[in-house]
Amino acid sequence: MDCVVTLILLLFGFCIPSSCVLRKFHYVNLPTNWDNAQVYCRLYYTDLATIKSMEDISRLNRPTLDTEVAWIGLRDDPQSWAGTMGNDSNSWRWSATGETSKTGYKAWGSDEPNNFYSESCGVMNSFGEWIDMSCERVHNFVCYTEINQTEKTYVFIPTWKTWTDARDYCRLYHTDLPVIESNEENTNVQNVIPFLSAAWIGLYRVPWTWSDNSNSSFRNWQINEPNNGGGTQHCATENAQHYWDDDHCWRELAFICHEDVYYHPGQNRNSAVVRMKIQTDADMRDLAINTQILQQLGTLLESQGLTNIRVRWTIQPRKEEKEKPSEPHCIIHF
Repeated sequence: MDCVVTLILLLFGFCIPSSCVLRKFHYVNLPTNWDNAQVYCRLYYTDLATIKSMEDISRLNRPTLDTEVAWIGLRDDPQSWAGTMGNDSNSWRWSATGETSKTGYKAWGSDEPNNFYSESCGVMNSFGEWIDMSCERVHNFVCYTEINQTEKTYVFIPTWKTWTDARDYCRLYHTDLPVIESNEENTNVQNVIPFLSAAWIGLYRVPWTWSDNSNSSFRNWQINEPNNGGGTQHCATENAQHYWDDDHCWRELAFICHEDVYYHPGQNRNSAVVRMKIQTDADMRDLAINTQILQQLGTLLESQGLTNIRVRWTIQPRKEEKEKPSEPHCIIHF
């Protein structure tokens, strides 16, 4: 006979892997430089603080400290970008690929790049030298068109645009801003730039990385920060209001560590109730059928990243209705 089945899914103690971690923050009032703070946090906790959201900030309980600001785990290490074409997450990349250099070729001008007042995009001058600039400044630019895998043409666009707007223009009407992986390609781009002019090329980077290598893009900078004042502010601090600033990594400051605490799903920190109805000809009171249904649903939930699920179910008779004949009413509990 037909059975209208109401599934009440009570998911106790499940967790997607990332949600099985509770992040605790610890202020350490032992003023030291950023590197030593990192060592301390990795020794006694998990790492220098990675702050991924306003929810994390709301859980910061700042005590009285000996310094006005405290280190967090955010850093823009010059070894990844200053005078090198490295492969770190904050290294220089090409807009056409979104990837770091394949050959390591570079043509930086003298004392470039210097990231002076936060410069994360690249221009080329008429001498073929690369210079880092603020991406919000406006410049003329060069676009390239890829004819085949071995041939490219370049055109100078005498229009003033920010780096992002120049990139979008090139992608709309050509291929992209130039990718330069050799001296020959550099010369080809240089040849279309008028004398004493400068033009955007496809060089850019995404500054700042977390000590634990997290890919979180959340930032809570103060207004007009970071600015890399003096060209040597490569580590981040937070103030009493939890806003961030860049600072000199050698300063001796208090710091914040984070501790990743893994809890067992049986603690029932996560639970959910899901109701659904299906109609079937199967006898829902048959033990073999019941077992098969539970196994299939369990496999489906685990395939979606829900782990350590405890499953149970019961069958309850359906309440009598005045105008409809009675029929079996099945309820499954997980």
